[in-house]
Amino acid sequence: MSGRHIPALDGLRGFAALIVMLSHFPDVGLPPWVNHRLGDYGVMLFFVLSGFLMGHLYLGQKPDVAALLRYGAARAGRILPLYLAVSLLSFFLFSYADPAFIYRIDGQQLLRLLSFTSAQPIFWSIGPEFQFYFLFPLIWMAFHSSRPNRPVAFLALATAICLSYAISSWTPGFSVFAKLHIFIAGIGTALLMKAAPPRPPLAMLVLGGALAFLAAILLSPAWAEPFLFPSTRGDPKHIGYYGDLAKVLLCACVIHSATIDHRLNDWLWGNGAMRRLGAWSFSLYLLHMPAFYLAGYLPMPPAPRAVASLLLAVGIAALSHRFVEGPANHCLRRLLARLSDRQPKVILLPDLSRAEVRR
Repeated sequence: MSGRHIPALDGLRGFAALIVMLSHFPDVGLPPWVNHRLGDYGVMLFFVLSGFLMGHLYLGQKPDVAALLRYGAARAGRILPLYLAVSLLSFFLFSYADPAFIYRIDGQQLLRLLSFTSAQPIFWSIGPEFQFYFLFPLIWMAFHSSRPNRPVAFLALATAICLSYAISSWTPGFSVFAKLHIFIAGIGTALLMKAAPPRPPLAMLVLGGALAFLAAILLSPAWAEPFLFPSTRGDPKHIGYYGDLAKVLLCACVIHSATIDHRLNDWLWGNGAMRRLGAWSFSLYLLHMPAFYLAGYLPMPPAPRAVASLLLAVGIAALSHRFVEGPANHCLRRLLARLSDRQPKVILLPDLSRAEVRR
C-alpha cells in the first residue's frame, strides 16, 4: 500500500520555498525581511521532506520492475524538464543576450549543471537531491530483502550512512554524500510516523515544539542566534547548518508535526493558498532570482519593489508550473508508464501530482 496524501505537507513545501526567496532579498539589493541565513533552513526542509516522501510513498510497496520504472518516471518528471529548461535558457541569456543576468552560466558551468555537480547558488541543491534518487532504490530494496538477508542488508545500509556522515564535511556540497544524513532523517520520520503516530498529549508537544522552532528562525531572537544562525565565515559549505544533527532533527520535527491530524495544521499549512505555493514551489525555487532581477528594473523604492518582486516571482512560477513543469512531468510519466505496463506484476504507484507537490 502506498502512503496517504498529507495536505499539510503541500503547504509546508510552499513555506520552505517562501523563506528561501525572502532570504535572497539582500542579494538583489532589497531590504532584509528575515535573517539572510534562513534559506539554509528552507533547503534543509526540502531535503528532509524529500526523504520523508520517498519513505512514505514507496517503502510500503514491492520494488519490482514496474514499480521502479514508475518511480524513475516520477523522479525524472519532477526534476529534469524545468531544471534543464532553466539551465539552458540561463546559458543563452548570460552568454549571448545579457552578461549582467542573475544566473552567470557560461559553457563550463552549463556542463556542471547538466552533470548535477554545479556549486552555483540555487542550482547546487538540485545535485544532492537528484543523486539521492539513484541511491534510494538501494534503501527500498533493503527493506524488501528476504528475511534471512535483511539484517545484513540493514547493517550494510547503516554502516554506509554513518560513513557518509563521517566524511560529509570533506565531500563537495553538491554531493549526496554531504547531505545523505538529511534525507535519511526524512525517511526515519516517515518510518516513525507509521510505527508510532503521535497521540495526545505527545502530538501537541511535537506540534508546539515545531511551531516554536519555526517562530524562532523567523523572528531570530538575539539569545538564540548563536545556535540558530552561526556565521558561515570560514565555512563555505555551511557545515554549521547542514552538518549539525540538532538542526536536521529540528527540521525533521517540523515535517513530523505536519503529519498530525489537527485543525491547526489544516489552517496553517493545508489552506488553499499555501498548498498552491507548494504546487509551484519547484518553479519558485528555480525562478525567483530571475524574477527579482526583472523587478530590479521597476522604477520604485526598495520596499514596494520587494513586494513587487515576490508577486512577480509567484506569477512566473504559476505560469511555469502550468505550461512547462506540469505538462512535461505528465508526458514523461505517461511515456515510462507505458514501459512499466509491459512488465509482469505491475504495482501502480500513487499519482504524485496529488500525493507530492513539486519542490
